[in-house]
Amino acid sequence: MCAVGVGCTGPQYYPAPPEKLPSPTNTSGATVQIVDQRPEWEKKPFTGVVSMYHLGKAHPDAWAQLMEETNAIVGSMPQKPERVDVVVSSFRLVRSADSVPKYRDLGAGPDANPNMRTQQITRANGDERERTLSKSGVTTREAPGQSQAPVSDSPPNKVEMALASKDDPRRMLVDHPAGASCSIQATIRLTYTGGQVQTVEIKTIARAPNDSGTDYYGQALDNAAKAAAIDYGRQFRAGLGMKVN
Repeated sequence: MCAVGVGCTGPQYYPAPPEKLPSPTNTSGATVQIVDQRPEWEKKPFTGVVSMYHLGKAHPDAWAQLMEETNAIVGSMPQKPERVDVVVSSFRLVRSADSVPKYRDLGAGPDANPNMRTQQITRANGDERERTLSKSGVTTREAPGQSQAPVSDSPPNKVEMALASKDDPRRMLVDHPAGASCSIQATIRLTYTGGQVQTVEIKTIARAPNDSGTDYYGQALDNAAKAAAIDYGRQFRAGLGMKVN
């Protein structure tokens, strides 16, 4: 027997548009390239109680945001590398339905300053990222003055996941909190003149509501992807010893 609404039926896969992986760019003399090394299961989006969407569902495209953030940092580096390879091992855009929102309420209604709201969301995600990273023994440098957000409850829909089959990809998403979230895991490899190589490890997860405070999740996914890209940039700068805003 199966309980109503649990993992009796697997995730509902859907055909996604072709990935729009950014082309290599030349940024201040450095060749910047994104390399997609995600596992195959992450390239098969699905919907359901827990949904994992293709990265182009975010606006702007989540890949494009990753490249834009990378180029901005490389362009501001005092010592430019010859090549920067961003090897992405995981990049997820997830929505987990839940009756009780567990994200931090950052204010009612639309914000007159969207950029400020994005910064607030990013800061609010700091503790969520640290909680996730602590499970895997990873630690990161925090920016001075980063606000503290309440630690979220255990992953939503844990009953559904417990009854799902062992090969159900939703089991791999238990670190994602309720609502809309985006996670990035990557190794950035910088190659300098003379062959010197520097690497920066990135692992972040960000969650966000939509600006109106309603259950419309499209904008929440956009906000989560944007917050994840910003936190990716913060960790990249910290790893290079650059000033983190």
